[in-house]
Amino acid sequence: MKIKIFAACAAAMLMLTGCGNTIGQNKDMVVDPKPKTTEAVPTVDEDSAESEKPEEPTESAAKDDKKDEKKTSKATTTKAPETTTKPVTTTAKPEEGTYEYFNGCILANSGTSNVRAMEEYYYNSENGRYLADCVDVYADSVGSNVNTYLMMIPTSQEFYIPDDLRDSYPDQKECADEVYSMMTSGKSVPINSTLEDHKGEYLYSRSDYHWQPLAAYYASKVFAEKAGVDFSSLNSYEKVEREGYLGAFYSVNGIYPLEESPDTFTYYKPANLDSLNVLFHDTYFGEGVPSSLFFEDNDISASYTVFVGTDDTILEVDTDADNDRVLVIFKDSYGNALVPFLTSSFSKIYLCDNRFFNINSVDFAKEVGATDVLFALGAASSSSYDKISLIESNMNQ
Repeated sequence: MKIKIFAACAAAMLMLTGCGNTIGQNKDMVVDPKPKTTEAVPTVDEDSAESEKPEEPTESAAKDDKKDEKKTSKATTTKAPETTTKPVTTTAKPEEGTYEYFNGCILANSGTSNVRAMEEYYYNSENGRYLADCVDVYADSVGSNVNTYLMMIPTSQEFYIPDDLRDSYPDQKECADEVYSMMTSGKSVPINSTLEDHKGEYLYSRSDYHWQPLAAYYASKVFAEKAGVDFSSLNSYEKVEREGYLGAFYSVNGIYPLEESPDTFTYYKPANLDSLNVLFHDTYFGEGVPSSLFFEDNDISASYTVFVGTDDTILEVDTDADNDRVLVIFKDSYGNALVPFLTSSFSKIYLCDNRFFNINSVDFAKEVGATDVLFALGAASSSSYDKISLIESNMNQ
């Protein structure tokens, strides 16, 4: 595989190499911007959270009748609105000083109905350069006839962090823009500004580090416009609400103040759902098994797994979109929420998790006739050397 060779001065400065099959050798070297009085505690690890094993969702040690009642809450179905413009109370901005560090996370508005947990975000330019280089190498390897994109997905901290903490952490939009500016062959899908415009809406769960599907809708729209494909309006979707959702901040990090104000998890089913042909392949792209895009019987505590259901698979979706566009998405779990909003945009979609992929990713795209490849990565993945290195290693399987 041809690897891009960089100028010697840049390589020395950034501790990167373009030789052989190694794009970057730098580990996560991040200056911790957290106040020195704060004790560092391990935060949520996506690989160990409930999204990885939806059939066995992680349960909190605290079990009482009230929580059991929340888990059995029923989902309700309505027609989705054209858009949501009225801010909801769950997105209220934290007041100054109304936060604490709780089990490795930021907890704001504790004791109120607006309580929210947030991950701490870190970034360094060396890893940013490594990500840009990996996407560029992939784009060059798969060929100019395939559009290769990068979407860096921000965390809720970007929009809801208390003002008096904002200067303690990197600005995620600035970090994403820096990575995008470093790419030469890959194409950027900047979504931070769009999500900022809609941050008064229910874009992120307060008890989970994932975004809500509504945020994925806005991000998918940006991507569809960038790719030049059709995109269905939100009012064509069937809206389903699941009450009583307590996500990974609660079940994994044990942030129990979230229990008194659980989330409403809202997802959207496309109008062409019955026309979709969905197959699950193993991570070696073996013979597909008929499956479903939605897993609506999953426990309330595993609500984010309602679409796709699991990460350790290669998902194939044949749609009724009348074009010849074939999309391959390489992602972490954030990318799962994008698929339902792109079923009217691409004739076929493949969803592949970087962490569970056992064949050469360039050869795979060529084999399935990809016209478009999207790397969709949450902020924790797009700033982590180990997660970025999966892009490189998957090119060399």
